[in-house]
Amino acid sequence: MANKKTTEIVSEIVNLLTPIDSAERARVIQASMTLLGEPLSMAPSRADAPGTSANEVDEGGPSTLPPRARAWAKQNGVSLEELQQVFHLEDGTADVIAGDLPGKNKKEKTYTAYVLAGLAKLLSAGTPTFDDKVARALCESSGCYDSANHSVHIKDRGNEFIGTKEKGWTLTAPGLKRAAALVKEMTKS
Repeated sequence: MANKKTTEIVSEIVNLLTPIDSAERARVIQASMTLLGEPLSMAPSRADAPGTSANEVDEGGPSTLPPRARAWAKQNGVSLEELQQVFHLEDGTADVIAGDLPGKNKKEKTYTAYVLAGLAKLLSAGTPTFDDKVARALCESSGCYDSANHSVHIKDRGNEFIGTKEKGWTLTAPGLKRAAALVKEMTKS
């Protein structure tokens, strides 16, 4: 094995780890390092450093974020610190904690609530698919729910999320882009 290049070894390890889930991968790596008599962390982690960007935490990044959420954050330049100003991230959940949602009127704030509900699901479960009940509850708690016009607002939603009230909604690529812009807007001083 000494004749193999590091890239070949890494490739073999990745191929072995690919079919198993993230938690199992972590156990395999930890057990392997223990058997080799090596410490698990070879370098200090920067994931918890204040102001650490998604780019910096992509590899060993906050274990609370699923891989797809980390990739989204990296692509859009959204830092963990920014996310934590809009969402409470704990134990695989992401709850919107922002007080006032961006938007000039209830219709715009309703769109914002739905986009943030999709982002919360991406941050907690790794998929931007969410239930209408969750988004509607966010509208109610943020004061933008208009019972007389809510369904009309959702019909005119544009291309940021697709689906139905009954089957649920999914953020589209434009919706994910808007979610990043919302986080940036909500966290600028």
